Amino acid sequence: MKQTLSILSCALLGSFLATAVQAGDALKCEKRINPARSKISVKAEDLIPGAIYSSIVYSGKNSAVSSIAANSAGEAEFDFDSNMANIMAGAKQIAPSFINQAVTTTVTDAMGSKIINKLSAACRIK
Repeated sequence: MKQTLSILSCALLGSFLATAVQAGDALKCEKRINPARSKISVKAEDLIPGAIYSSIVYSGKNSAVSSIAANSAGEAEFDFDSNMANIMAGAKQIAPSFINQAVTTTVTDAMGSKIINKLSAACRIK
């Protein structure tokens, strides 16, 4: 019974730590009017080196899922863009009208556990 409680306590603590936003985590977004463009960058730090992560971004009713990213230095970065040059360089394609005024992201590990839960940012509009 005591061992079961210890395991449960560790699991709950691990779950809390996994969803805490780290100081280095960042979400940046920009919406351009003319020409129309949406650009989002998600950066997660203090991750387990070698683990695999993905990001989902939301803006209004829009959502997009990143490609899977492995990391070697304890951080992962996810880019979403409507600019073809950035898409060709590896960004996940989103529509030029994807961003409303703000963006929210969730970053998950390969098991589906939320590493960053609902980090939000108001987007810069140009």
